[in-house]
Amino acid sequence: MNVKIFIREFPVAHLAIGVVGNVIFFVGSVLFIWHATELVAIWLFIIGSFGMMLGAVGQAVYIHERHRLNGAPGEAARSSLRG
Repeated sequence: MNVKIFIREFPVAHLAIGVVGNVIFFVGSVLFIWHATELVAIWLFIIGSFGMMLGAVGQAVYIHERHRLNGAPGEAARSSLRG
């Protein structure tokens, strides 16, 4: 399966990746409170940030593909007003 097709057909996947990234980021942030868990906190912070980034990129690609295939929101209304 092509990556673009996967991103377009399963928008909930990048939403889930982003949510998991947010949770990991949050847990990593909390672990910074204690000095003993600082190394784990750093890695969770990095992994969570990466998950959040993947979720955002996936959502951006999904929106771009949807607009490319269906036209931008309101485009049909604007063209009917001109015509």
